[in-house]
Amino acid sequence: MVTERSICLDGKICTAVISDEPGALLAAKAAGRAVVGVEREGADIWGLRGIPYVIPDIADATDELLELVIRRHLGLPWNICRTSRLLIRELTADDAGYIPEEEYGPQEAIFRSRETLELYCRNQYPFYEYGTWALVRRKDQVLVGLAGVSNPRLAGEMEECLDSMGQSVPWLELGYHIFMPYRQRGYCGEAVSAIAGYSREVLGVRLCALIHRENQASRKVAESLGMTCLMETDTLSSEGQLLYGESPV
Repeated sequence: MVTERSICLDGKICTAVISDEPGALLAAKAAGRAVVGVEREGADIWGLRGIPYVIPDIADATDELLELVIRRHLGLPWNICRTSRLLIRELTADDAGYIPEEEYGPQEAIFRSRETLELYCRNQYPFYEYGTWALVRRKDQVLVGLAGVSNPRLAGEMEECLDSMGQSVPWLELGYHIFMPYRQRGYCGEAVSAIAGYSREVLGVRLCALIHRENQASRKVAESLGMTCLMETDTLSSEGQLLYGESPV
């Protein structure tokens, strides 16, 4: 079975090849076309190696999936969600010039270089389907900050704390940073609320956050999402950190 489906993307008609035949898919991919693999009953799934998106049934080839596949194929960002004032989307290499160096600058150095940001976009999003995203003000397309989710990189005791909470739902770490000129306007709460909903409904995860004890603003954001402080490190030091996490549902 080999078929084609077209969608309208940014005012242009774009087409993807959908098939359960590895040869046809690889030939279409080699010809520079977007492809979607379909599992064939009784066939070896490894025959579809090299095909980035494989679905159980052709009925799963929704317009939303086709848009994602075509955007990945063309190197275009995926729109995560919209709020009343913000578009939350994947970053692009062009965003590097609009990310200022502020007090958290070293943590975001990868995003301020066009070369490293391009590599990040190319490797992070297609593999994980999540990462750090752009917060774009819808009325004027201004980049007001960054937010998103990532695989937790925590000290052993913190990982044990999360593991002790049980359930098989995986954890992702929530991060957020509104650039200085756009703070105190509610953008952070608006963005992370939408990201939390997306993370639960689409990614199927629970969120945690690692926050410096003295960062009251970030603590309030985490608590507004229903997170609670699970543990604290360096209790006698101003450098102590708090591990926040969502409670089991």
